[in-house]
Amino acid sequence: MSRPPEEVRSVAVEETPIHVVSILDAFLDWVKNNRAGTTYDWYRHMLQDFTDAIPAGLTVAALKPYHLTRVIDAHAESHSNNTRHGLGRAVQRAMRWAKKQGLIETNPVSDVEKPAAEARDLAVRPAEYEEVIAAASPEAFRLVIRFAWLSGVRPQELRAIEARHVDFDSRRIVFPIKESKGKRSARIVYLTDETTAMLEAQVKTHPHGKVFRNSEGEPWTKDAINCAFCRLKKKLGRKLHLGAFRKGYTTEALKNGVDTVTVSQLLGHKDAVMVSKVYAKVQQDPEFMAEAARRAIGRKSRDA
Repeated sequence: MSRPPEEVRSVAVEETPIHVVSILDAFLDWVKNNRAGTTYDWYRHMLQDFTDAIPAGLTVAALKPYHLTRVIDAHAESHSNNTRHGLGRAVQRAMRWAKKQGLIETNPVSDVEKPAAEARDLAVRPAEYEEVIAAASPEAFRLVIRFAWLSGVRPQELRAIEARHVDFDSRRIVFPIKESKGKRSARIVYLTDETTAMLEAQVKTHPHGKVFRNSEGEPWTKDAINCAFCRLKKKLGRKLHLGAFRKGYTTEALKNGVDTVTVSQLLGHKDAVMVSKVYAKVQQDPEFMAEAARRAIGRKSRDA
């Protein structure tokens, strides 16, 4: 009581250890309240892997870069570079958030080197799509693949669709701002005759909760879809993922003459940059590129 208030506060802070788990929990609470549900699920999964591997009761003061590096390296054989990169990024993001909030003074893992993220450049082509559909099973999995190919939705959006999101009169799926990626505006997915019919059947079967279910009637999860693609790999000899069908949708749209700005809106992007840099894989179609080269020469000839 005889100490000056400033000194009392300083000693109190120093004598109260801050546990790493407490910081991660606080960060997850913030993500849950301010980001989309799928973003929260991703962070929760990544941070759980980290907390399961670090010593119980580890404090922020005792947290060293080695703790994160060791966890990342421990998954070298069981996880892809992208997953290990994501794990490191998730922990660093949580600690960076805590520093900005004034919960900690320094970020002890800010300089940890992560495995380089590998670009997933695969874009499914029409012939390959037909091959996949013929080999995929059960029907519930084929339905997921078909809808991804025909709509261009993000994998997490496909898993999140509920009857309340679907406006059949306008032929649209509307995710409100709070449930949209980035939470800047509502995400709208435009439907065709075929995708509308697919959703009508699913909503009729599952009027409440997620409309896309596995063969056991449970909502599809990221891990369940990944396992289905692992089983499919045994038949095809190569591993695919739902993102490849979204890139295939983008590539086919561009090849069919849809401009990049419109394609970016169909995909739910704020501008055309991601379409040009990441999603457009027209170069993977040699015949299309050869024809484009012939058209380019033809234009030059006429201009000359």
